[in-house]
Amino acid sequence: MTATPTDNQTSEQRRRYDLLLAGLDLLDQAIAVFDATPKLVTWNKAVLRLLDFPENLLKVGLPFEELVRFNANRGEYGEGNPEAMIAERMAAARSFQPHYTERTRPNGRVLAIRGVPIPNLGFVSLWTDITNQRRYEEVIQQQNAILEARVSARTRDLENANTRLAHANAEIDQIADALRRSEARLRLIIDSIPALIAYVGRDEVYRFANKGYAEWFEIDKDAIVGKTIAEVFGEKAYAQILPHLLKAKEGERVSYEYARTLHGKRTVYARSVVVPELDGTGEVIGFFVLSIDITEQKAHQAALIQAQKMEAVGQLTGGLAHDFNNLLSVIIGNLSALQERSPSDDRNKEFVAPALHAAQRGAELIKRLLTFSRRQALEPSAVEVSALVQNMLHLLTRSLPENVDIRTRLPDEPVYVFADPHQLENALLN
Repeated sequence: MTATPTDNQTSEQRRRYDLLLAGLDLLDQAIAVFDATPKLVTWNKAVLRLLDFPENLLKVGLPFEELVRFNANRGEYGEGNPEAMIAERMAAARSFQPHYTERTRPNGRVLAIRGVPIPNLGFVSLWTDITNQRRYEEVIQQQNAILEARVSARTRDLENANTRLAHANAEIDQIADALRRSEARLRLIIDSIPALIAYVGRDEVYRFANKGYAEWFEIDKDAIVGKTIAEVFGEKAYAQILPHLLKAKEGERVSYEYARTLHGKRTVYARSVVVPELDGTGEVIGFFVLSIDITEQKAHQAALIQAQKMEAVGQLTGGLAHDFNNLLSVIIGNLSALQERSPSDDRNKEFVAPALHAAQRGAELIKRLLTFSRRQALEPSAVEVSALVQNMLHLLTRSLPENVDIRTRLPDEPVYVFADPHQLENALLN
């Protein structure tokens, strides 16, 4: 600092004053004190450095207006009328009001200028170099602008991503709905197929069963999932199919038939095909079970076998009847000739007539057997049904086992039909 102390200052006061001025010279801020006139009282070295004043410019008692004029003339305040700029700044100084402004010097240095009034004495002017601060702020602003641009771009990207995600979610929902509808249609189709379809894991626990499969076992199709094969089949039926299941677990495709009893009464039959499902390593992870109800087929097979047996019996009966008919023809012929030769002989009535009647009844029986074997041509006529049934009963009671009992309910009045009586007998017999 530069100042002229008064003559009455003591050496101690002078020492303190010099110490204060030396301390102010160490500050980076430029400080100048003006009295109320206003004229320069004191300043530190930073004033010369920050404002680029020549050393011979500053002196105690220098009017503030001279400093302002010096700056105006060298363009410190920018373009314009120097006198107007001087008048504006002098008016602000004489108001002795706190003020703050920033000014960029021609060399690019940015100064923060603050005026602080000292009541009844003058004011203090402080200049602070904020060039770096402003550069930092500009850099920060630029970085903020860049960051905001990036954030904005990122936000747009996120918004676009959210939009795409929303579209993707909507598409996923549509796909999920389509899959659900497809699954429902597939389930409806599978439930409508006249077959028993199920999927079982390697642990023999049901993962899926269609309606037909559940109805076959008389279990709700939702309740069957989670049960084991043994629980669904029962011990007896499970023992039948266990060897086939073990083969399926080894990766072999197997087929088999099994029977189960419903409510301890009716026996039903099914034919199953077990198809193993393999994972990527070839290990069996489960198997599909495809079954069909063959109970009716079994019944047809049994009926066919019975019909074949009856056909064989008919053929055998026809052959035997034909041979017996030849024998009876000879016997009837001889007995008839014997009866005609001696009609008045009492022995004819006692021996020949009963023998001839028995032979004729045998011939009638042979005729019926030939009809049963379908060796006779059709001869339709009016047939009284009750009488025909009674004659059949007379024939059947002799050929059926003792443990077979035939019961009939015949009308009191005669009922006639137009048919071949022998074929009608055969139809009723079958």
